[in-house]
Order: sequence, then structure tokens, then C-alpha cells
Amino acid sequence: MLPEINNLTFFLSLVPSLFVRAAVPSPKASTELICHTNHASECYPRIFQPTEKFQTVRDDQNLPPGLHVRMNLATGVKEARLNVPEPDAEDVASGLTIIDGSDLLGFQPAESEHVPIRHSNIDLQAPILPPKGDVAESSLFADSVAEVKAHASKDTDTLLPALTNLEDLSHSYHWGLTLAKDGPLIHKLFQLLLPSNFSLEVRSIATLIFGAAISNNEAALNAALAHFYNDEWPEGPLEAVIMALIHEQSPVLLNRMMFLLSSLCHDKGQLQRFLSADGAKLLMQIYDAESTGKNDDTYRLRKKVTNFVLDHLLPPSDARDAEDLDESELDAEWTILHLQRVVEEGHRLADEQRMVAGA
Repeated sequence: MLPEINNLTFFLSLVPSLFVRAAVPSPKASTELICHTNHASECYPRIFQPTEKFQTVRDDQNLPPGLHVRMNLATGVKEARLNVPEPDAEDVASGLTIIDGSDLLGFQPAESEHVPIRHSNIDLQAPILPPKGDVAESSLFADSVAEVKAHASKDTDTLLPALTNLEDLSHSYHWGLTLAKDGPLIHKLFQLLLPSNFSLEVRSIATLIFGAAISNNEAALNAALAHFYNDEWPEGPLEAVIMALIHEQSPVLLNRMMFLLSSLCHDKGQLQRFLSADGAKLLMQIYDAESTGKNDDTYRLRKKVTNFVLDHLLPPSDARDAEDLDESELDAEWTILHLQRVVEEGHRLADEQRMVAGA
């Protein structure tokens, strides 16, 4: 009987912390919600709302950067909170292990934030623990991957359903990482992004799959990039995105390309590569070209350009100031101003490099 009493005592000691973690603050009225049912009480914010306590992160939520993220080994649930110091005992008592996104693949971040990540160091053979779910989901993923890899014609009768299945699954941390580590699949998706190869619908879904798989999933981002920038594949998805942003006219595809671009540029090497290709000037042109658009797609495209500036191009002091701005203040004048600053800074650095080279 003694072991049972000890187990009961241990469980009761965890009850307060369980209730604390379950208490999720109500999102602000302006927060975009995800609702899978008709019950308002079951809706939750699209962007995870962190507090100082760990809360469950749902598969389709977006995580802000800089959080403390961990996996509950007992439940298989990902949790996150603000990155604040904690007593060492908390992780032991809760039976949790911390996930930083890189340990899963044996990847070590670059020592300097200005040094591009070496994606070739990633162990693409490292095992991935399957999610706790029904067997049908795993089977659906495997069948869809096999169909996409084997597809060799422009007939989309079987390709589109397979891509649609992968798009649904790729928002999951596990399936996003599994997809990103599969070199032949990633290369196939890359080919589907390219113009003239497939229809606009196929390219649009492939772009969304790629972006969703690596969004807020550092391990998947690193794994996906490890398949490119080598002798066999000298260019990667970033170059396909740049070409699309230059030449495409479809606001729907451009919106999804901007989503993929933002996901890719969480890697500092990809962001540097984009800016070196006059990326800021390209975004100014896209924003300007859409200024006369009145429909939802063109509005969303301009909004994605503004969000890209917020997420990737602001120095820390400006980023803190931007947090106090409401949506009406993040207008065309604000967006173009900050893009212009990036362009001018790029010109200044290029002039300095030319002067050093000529000295």
C-alpha cells in the first residue's frame, strides 16, 4: 500500500500546478481567433498569448519569437511561456524537457548572429517521435507523400488531393519536421513552386505547404534548408520566391509567397541573402503596385509586407516602439519609410565595401 500512497501524494502535489497551467487568459478583442466548432468558448488566438506560466500550444497557433518552449513528456503536448528564470526544481517535478528547436536534430546555432547557419551540419537521419494520434493520420501522410513524390505529369487529378492533405498536416510541428527532413519531397515541392511547371493552384498549395511546415518550427526550417545550396541544388526556395515576387500577378499566390518568405527569413542567412538581392526594394515595389487594389487579397498582400518589416527588418529599439502602435498607424507611410531605410543602409554598406576593396 505504501507505493500507492506515495503515488497519490505525488499526484496531489501536482494538482495546483495543473490548474495554474490550464488557466489561459482571455485574448484581446482585436486578436484573430481560430474556431474549429460553433462554441465560442473553444476558440483560441491564432497568435499564442504568452504569460509567465506555461500554457498549451496548439498545432495551428503561431508562436512569437523568444519564448521558452518545452514538451510535456507525459502528454506529448508542447507548452510555452515568456522566457523568464525558473527554479531548477520545476522541470523535474513536472516531468518536462525543454525544446529549443535545434536539439532535435543535433544542430548547434552559429556563435555570431551575423554568421549564416550551416545547415549541412544537421543530422537528417535523426529519429522523429511520432505524435499521439490515430493510425489513419500517419497513413494519410505517408500515402500523400508517396503520391507527390511519384507524380511525374501535369495531370493534377491525384496530385491536388495529396497536396491538400499535406497542407492540412504540415501545420503540425511533427508533420512539418517530418516533411522538411524528407529531401526528395522537399525538392519536389520546390519544383512545384517554379513558374510554368504546374498550374497556379498547384503552385499556390505547394507554397502554403512549404511555408506552414517551417513556420515557427526552427528544426524544420533548418532541415529544409539543408537540402539546398549544394552542387546538386545550388539554389533554394528563397530564389523561387524572389522570382515569383518579381513576375507573378496573382494576389493569392503572392500572399502565399510572402508567407513562405517570412518563414524562410527567420533564418538569418536567408534574410541576408534576400536583402542582398535588393529584397527591400522589391517589397517597396510590391507594396506600391498594390496601392490601388481594393479587394481583400491586395489588402492582405500589403499587410504581409508591413508584417515582414515588423518581424524582420526593424532594429530592436524601433521594434519596441512599434509594439505601441495601433494598426491604423502601421500604414503605407510607415511601411515605405522603414523599407527605404533598409535600402539606404544597404547602399551605404555596399559603398563601404567598395571603398575597402579599392583601398
